[in-house]
Amino acid sequence: MSFKSLLVHALPGEASRLRTEAATALAIRLDALLIGLGAESIPPIATSDPYGFGTGQWTPLLYEQQTRNLQAARSAFSTQSKGARTEWRSVGDLPTPAMARVARAVDLIVTGGPASTGDIYNTVSTPELLISSGRPMLVVPPHGGRLDPRRVMVAWKDTREARRAVSDALSFMHMVDEILIVALGAREDQEALMAQVNDVAGMIARHSMAKPRTHVAVSGGDDVQTDLLAQADRMDADLIVSGAYGHSRAYEWVLGGVTRHLLHTCERFVFLSH
Repeated sequence: MSFKSLLVHALPGEASRLRTEAATALAIRLDALLIGLGAESIPPIATSDPYGFGTGQWTPLLYEQQTRNLQAARSAFSTQSKGARTEWRSVGDLPTPAMARVARAVDLIVTGGPASTGDIYNTVSTPELLISSGRPMLVVPPHGGRLDPRRVMVAWKDTREARRAVSDALSFMHMVDEILIVALGAREDQEALMAQVNDVAGMIARHSMAKPRTHVAVSGGDDVQTDLLAQADRMDADLIVSGAYGHSRAYEWVLGGVTRHLLHTCERFVFLSH
């Protein structure tokens, strides 16, 4: 199975250019459909202007601005996705739930690029989208780029999320020249970790021309994040595959340290599944 449809949130101007260009290059390479979604919501107006310019007068102006923004997002997407087969969708809604709904139509979500403003009315909450969309996610690094997955590092942890990520990422494995499966843990767990990565290597090998290598080492706490990234640097990985970990609180998704770093500051492409 290959990824035949991708989804990206498009914004006006240059705001989403890096991720749209990365998604476009991947869509062309995979002969996949790229769906661009323009989604923006109008913030609720809690009070009236003290000089008498009330909510009723503001609302039409805000809707007009929303319409202009969505039109500008479509124009930017059209320019930045040249060469790919594309489809445009537009909705006046919060971007994160809108993306999660449209995700039913695609195989892979492409997000990332420069850090977002954190404004829920016009930008996507990547952690929330990860847990609500039911789709794997490719995170574009802050500097952008084009994914050429020749060297892939799998950050292994024996969890449902990691198994899901490896299974979802198999679509890339036939392109790969080098695969490294990395597991880090306590000293007393080394034998079990080695058995786990050997199992994973055997499964991946049945889907790839490359023979996976494995690396198991002692690491814990904050060292796990540092050691994982050091392994990615050592092999000059084009792509890191990982499960997305965290826990839910009342109104937010609290990420684990490694997942948080991979989402927001990693300088490499990252493939995540939850």
